[in-house]
Amino acid sequence: MRPQRDCWTGQARDIESGVGISKTAAARISVFILLVVLGFVVMNVPSIVKTCRLPKPLVSPFAPLVDTGGVPADSLPVDSNRVMTNLAQVMDPELSLSIVELGLVHSVQVDSTGNVSLVLALTTPVCPFTRVIGQEALAAVRKIPGARHIQVRLDPTIPWDMSRVSDRAKGKYESLFGVTPDVSR
Repeated sequence: MRPQRDCWTGQARDIESGVGISKTAAARISVFILLVVLGFVVMNVPSIVKTCRLPKPLVSPFAPLVDTGGVPADSLPVDSNRVMTNLAQVMDPELSLSIVELGLVHSVQVDSTGNVSLVLALTTPVCPFTRVIGQEALAAVRKIPGARHIQVRLDPTIPWDMSRVSDRAKGKYESLFGVTPDVSR
């Protein structure tokens, strides 16, 4: 046997045969590897957390949006005119025109207790902003004092009817796309 120096401690030691390391050196190597792995994990926690999140449940963009919370009533009753006035503030993100001008409000029903039900058409059955428009319509009606139970239904099967589109909307559509909107689906 010939004595060798331990690379970690610098002490001389005997190695009986073959390659071997002392228990102290093995422990130090294990701690070093553990620290490297721990450092890697700590540095990558944000990306690890992002990839480990549970997916949000899939909700159909055509599912009704419902607000059952009450809004304090004021002296004016809730009626379809007030609902349409508030819906005129909801803009289509692509065209920058209100859903009222685009003729997307298919029906508004308001009962005597302030319950509001809306059915909205879409410019196309695969509109990428379906949920956004529905949520903004719900928020707009929610602002009306006295509105109680609010339901917004987005129906992709209702054809977009040009007779319901305002002249301003037709003009803007034509200036954006160079053609009058074709709604024959």
